[in-house]
Amino acid sequence: MRPIAKRLVSACLVAVALVAGVRPADALAQATAKTVVVLTFDDTTADHATAAGMLNRRGLQGTFYVNSSRLGKRGYLTVEDLRFMAKSGHEIGGHTLGHVHLRRETEAERRRQICDDRQALLSLGFKVRSFAYPFGEFDESIKQLAMRCGYTTARGVTGLHRPDACRSCPYTEKIPPADLAAVRATSQNGIPRTARNLADFVTRAQRNGGGLVIFVFHRINDDRRNAYATSPRELSRFLDWVAGQRKAKRVVVKPLGDVVGGRVWPVPDDM
Repeated sequence: MRPIAKRLVSACLVAVALVAGVRPADALAQATAKTVVVLTFDDTTADHATAAGMLNRRGLQGTFYVNSSRLGKRGYLTVEDLRFMAKSGHEIGGHTLGHVHLRRETEAERRRQICDDRQALLSLGFKVRSFAYPFGEFDESIKQLAMRCGYTTARGVTGLHRPDACRSCPYTEKIPPADLAAVRATSQNGIPRTARNLADFVTRAQRNGGGLVIFVFHRINDDRRNAYATSPRELSRFLDWVAGQRKAKRVVVKPLGDVVGGRVWPVPDDM
């Protein structure tokens, strides 16, 4: 936009703000604030192919974090599933070879789990930039290892506001994230995974200036005994709502790798 046009837009915003009783600075912030929703799916389970199809029908893209040693095994995604998902615009990320507790492993095994998983996915032709810590567990040395393996982001499973458990936490992650090796996400543990509860994370962000809202999904099924499962019906309703918000230009929906950007680095030879 040309400088003159920018000044005209700013002047209009100030005028509207004064009429509405809002401070000019607040009006400018509200006009430029953006809420970015990232939909992530962990653990490579076969029901994620269904989830990808649900996203496709609404023109949405997500990030699927994959344990490469599980590919093709019963109950898990296949390489063909991943290729179809990637072709549809979804991001394929790493999640270690076998979904281990990294803190319990030796340094050599940590390196193997993180770096070899990424190398396996790269060798299959996927542009692997994003990593998710299994169980959300990490420490400083694990963070550094993920970055040394060539990842541009590493995501946890907590860190954002919850009215019942983390009231002092920020409503959103920053864009770009404050710590690329410890990207914060919403935590739905202990909260019914209903479309309404999921949407509340977004609306709270919208009311508080916007930013990055990352969702973490695991199983997509109706198993009420599984505390990490989201029912297909509730996920479908939530995705309908997200698609409506995007159509109204109230949110942007992107894979995490596209939010952060950056090239796809090879795994270093010494890793």
